[in-house]
Amino acid sequence: MTVTTIIISLIAVGLIGWGITIYNRLVALKEQTSNTFSNIDVILKQRAEQIPQLVTVLEKSMEHERDIFTRLSDARQGYLNADTLTDKIKASNEMSNAFRSVLAVAENYPTLISGSQFSQLQTSVTDLENKIAHRREMFNDAVTEYNTAIYLFPDLIFARMFHYQRLPLLEISQAEKAYDGIKFK
Repeated sequence: MTVTTIIISLIAVGLIGWGITIYNRLVALKEQTSNTFSNIDVILKQRAEQIPQLVTVLEKSMEHERDIFTRLSDARQGYLNADTLTDKIKASNEMSNAFRSVLAVAENYPTLISGSQFSQLQTSVTDLENKIAHRREMFNDAVTEYNTAIYLFPDLIFARMFHYQRLPLLEISQAEKAYDGIKFK
């Protein structure tokens, strides 16, 4: 074996090892995003399971708020029927908006808030929403790291070769970002 052959062999082995390292990193990042969303998925399912209870309590107090109940029910069904990560993220965002509508309606009906069933459900929903917010942050961190990695050179060569696609973030709507200030009645 000549020195040139040894050098070429070492370079080839180095490039193969480097390629394997990049590929493994991309796989690990993609799995991390899936795992992080699975943690959110558990809580989102718990939230979805609470919706029928919430609807029952609200229906007793506000017969005229049908559109909110329909939106809440549709959001729940959309989440439970979602198969892909993208569909679950979209349905989760819709469910969050529907929950906010219900809680906003509840603020306008003090007698509803004073009901023990609603108070218990509101406490439970608030707890779940806090858990979701925390895990949403972890998920978005994982997705951001993954999305960044698939666009960095030379990782992007392998990402394109293996059809790695950008993943969506769990986003906060403009309505969630708006702050109207504290209102006293």
